[in-house]
Amino acid sequence: MSLLDVGSVPYVLYKTGSVIDSAPGGNADGRLDPGEAADFITTLRNVGQAGVNDLTGRLFTADPYVTVLDSVGSFGNVEPESSCSNEADRFRIEASPTAPKEHPVDFTLYLSGTGYSDSLEFTVLVTPMRVTDPVPDGPGQPALYWAYDDSDSGYTQRPDYSWVEIKSLGTRVNFSDNDAVVTVPLPSGFGAFCYYGQYYPMISVSADGWIAPGSYTTKNFTNTVLPSASAPPGVICPNWDDLYPSYTGAGHVYYYHDEANNRFIVEYDSVKYYDNAIKDKFEVIFYDTTFAGPDGNTTFEFQYMTANGYASSTVGIQDQTRTTAIQCLYDANYHVGCARLGPQRAIRFTTNPPTGVAEEKAKPQVPLFGLSASPNPFRTTTLLRMARGTERQASFRIYDNTGRLVRTLTAGRETSSAVWDGRDETGDAVAPGIYFCSVSGDAKAWTKVVLTR
Repeated sequence: MSLLDVGSVPYVLYKTGSVIDSAPGGNADGRLDPGEAADFITTLRNVGQAGVNDLTGRLFTADPYVTVLDSVGSFGNVEPESSCSNEADRFRIEASPTAPKEHPVDFTLYLSGTGYSDSLEFTVLVTPMRVTDPVPDGPGQPALYWAYDDSDSGYTQRPDYSWVEIKSLGTRVNFSDNDAVVTVPLPSGFGAFCYYGQYYPMISVSADGWIAPGSYTTKNFTNTVLPSASAPPGVICPNWDDLYPSYTGAGHVYYYHDEANNRFIVEYDSVKYYDNAIKDKFEVIFYDTTFAGPDGNTTFEFQYMTANGYASSTVGIQDQTRTTAIQCLYDANYHVGCARLGPQRAIRFTTNPPTGVAEEKAKPQVPLFGLSASPNPFRTTTLLRMARGTERQASFRIYDNTGRLVRTLTAGRETSSAVWDGRDETGDAVAPGIYFCSVSGDAKAWTKVVLTR
């Protein structure tokens, strides 16, 4: 039946659907999540010129990830040009624990009433993403890196905007032209940059608002979608556009190792867009192993002091294979989970996955004492140090990657530090590899230490 044929007969259309996932069986966030059972209310509208009595519905899906637990719902009598729902007699559905998030589930609703029958089709998403949710990389599963912006309320991993000005402290990047890329070595006190499981002793900074791991000096001012084979491998894009730093009155790019706070900062200080008078000020903050994810991958943040441009930019990251990415923004098109860029916005990229929605905003999950190892990686000795909590004497415990305790070192009360010479408790040299250090066994304070020999 078409809208041209409704005449003096009822004609019922699907209007909306609502997930009611209150306890028991749900977390009351209004979404169907993996492993969750929920009531489902369907709102219909009769656009015909006649009513229908005793309207009932039978819900069906062939989707392998969702089961209909209660398929029958009652809508009662529906007058012409009016809406109705099965609020009093709800459907019940359940998602498999293995259901992918953002997975579309196709439903068919078979309707029958006095002198009336029809079927309607509609789609419901498993855990539809909201602007206040973190964005996983993809398309592969499971995700490794996640992007949390400061609007992701309820997630403890979200960042707080806190601008770090390095213009008067940092080293200026001297670009040979407005599209050049300059390789910047990371200081030994910072250690290696671990990105998608690969370690780099340097980063490459582009005049056009992107950074690549390692030494990669191929120019690229034309931003693309992510992932893309046309984008630099492993590219990190706080604002990939055709920029023009070091132009008269247009600002410069600086880098600075803030050793006291375990971070390396690259700042684009009021750089100009090419052939445009607009300027923007933004930065990338790389944190050392003290703040690494559980797998050792580096955590880093984008911070935006201004938001004058970004209309034709790419913001996001991709891996070294150019097949996995997070695209926050491309040419004014935002990911559904990303808030619009504005002044004092921050985005954190980390391999710390969401651990559930917190009831209130908490501080980012960072080590309690702030452990660091310098140099890292190391060959002969490395200095283990607590950046905070220096009023207490503690022990550094070093474990191998199987979890076996290798060495215990007592920190000096005055220095809150100790030196590890790469040997175990018996004095034997340990094999090269990855080791983990904690403070008195406290899992909240740990860092990865890489021994190279």
